[in-house]
Amino acid sequence: MAGALAGRTVLVTGAAGFLGTTLHPRLLAEGARVVSADNLSFARPDRAGGPEIRPVDIRDPKAVEALYAESRPDLVLHLAAVANPRTCKKDFPLAFDVNVGGTQHLLRYAPPGARFFFMSSAAVYGEPLYLPLDEGHPRRGKDPYTVTKIIGEDLCQNYVENYQRSVVVARNFNTFGAGQTGDYIVPQLIRQALTEGKIELWDPRTVRDLTYVDNTVDAIVRLAASDRTGIFNIGSGRGVTVGELAQTVSRKLGDVPIVDLKKPALGSPLLISNNQRLKELGWSERVGFAEGVDRTIAWMRGILAAA
Repeated sequence: MAGALAGRTVLVTGAAGFLGTTLHPRLLAEGARVVSADNLSFARPDRAGGPEIRPVDIRDPKAVEALYAESRPDLVLHLAAVANPRTCKKDFPLAFDVNVGGTQHLLRYAPPGARFFFMSSAAVYGEPLYLPLDEGHPRRGKDPYTVTKIIGEDLCQNYVENYQRSVVVARNFNTFGAGQTGDYIVPQLIRQALTEGKIELWDPRTVRDLTYVDNTVDAIVRLAASDRTGIFNIGSGRGVTVGELAQTVSRKLGDVPIVDLKKPALGSPLLISNNQRLKELGWSERVGFAEGVDRTIAWMRGILAAA
């Protein structure tokens, strides 16, 4: 894969976030000229020394048009989103404006010949009819975040069918790792264990397809560099219950006690990917689950020590 994007100008939206900051050095290593855009609403707090960010709000069509005129990208990696389901439910107008309106602006003003990568979510599948979930599974998700991603996917398909755009859609399952903050499940449990001496769960039976961020970045680069279009799952293909995740974190941090709050989890109770389409591009999971948890714990320790 060395030099897969050599000489190409790549525009990354959401470049100051968890995925964007991890992706940036990989794009440079592939020989790309990287243009990073973000309005810094959900920026990674420890991003010092990261890419220079162009302060662009994708809700503003004129700002998006000007960004394209300045950068003239060959490839657009659209990662920007209000991605936390709880935030989307609390402020659906914001989620819609960013996740739907922003996506429409980026598609509308993109150079006609530019390849477009849209980061969707496995949440669109909703409660599964079968497992593992392949790309042909019906989209049954109904929560506010999921609705915005379904509409975003449909916008992409509209530009494929009516404007002959080269678009690839990735349905991200449960990426975790160094740099992820907020109340996402893995950093939340690790932070609780380190700061409170306990781990609280909503529903330990919930199953997630947990993939370390370096593996997701590799998938993004492979999809971006290929000429494949359509929809691709990004996931390990391995289900881990939240209870198993908590036990793993607990063991690694000295058998921290686990408390089951017996609350229903948000979103689908079962998410396991069929990643065969992605594997056809040569992708494989290079950083396993246990090593990924170790790396995330080490990162979280550093963040807490610096606070």
